[in-house]
Amino acid sequence: MSSETAVLSWARRLQEERRLHIRANQPWLRVETEGFAYIVRDWSVGGAAIDHFHSSGAVGSLVTGLLGWSGTETLSPFQADIVRQDEHGRTALRWLNMDPELQRELDQIARHR
Repeated sequence: MSSETAVLSWARRLQEERRLHIRANQPWLRVETEGFAYIVRDWSVGGAAIDHFHSSGAVGSLVTGLLGWSGTETLSPFQADIVRQDEHGRTALRWLNMDPELQRELDQIARHR
C-alpha cells in the first residue's frame, strides 16, 4: 500500500469516527420505553447506543419514554429517534427532547471523563 493510500485510508476512518458529542460509558443511564428497561453503557448528550433494543421500528421512528441515571429512582420523559440499527438489535438513538437539567449533567459528565 502506498503512503498516499494509507493516509487516505486513515483519513476516512477518522471521518467515520468523528462525533459531534463526547461519548461516555459511566455512569450508566437507564432508558425505559414501551414496558422495557435498558441499562445504557454507551451514551452522549446527543444520543445512546442500546444493545438488543426491542423496537422493530425503522430508522427515523420516534421513541418516547423515561430516562435517568441507573442508580436513582428519578426518571424524566425523553423523545428520540432511531438513527441506526443492525441485525442483532444494536440500535442508536438520537435525543430529540429531554429534561434540560439531565442534558446538562450528561454534557458535564462526558466532558470531564
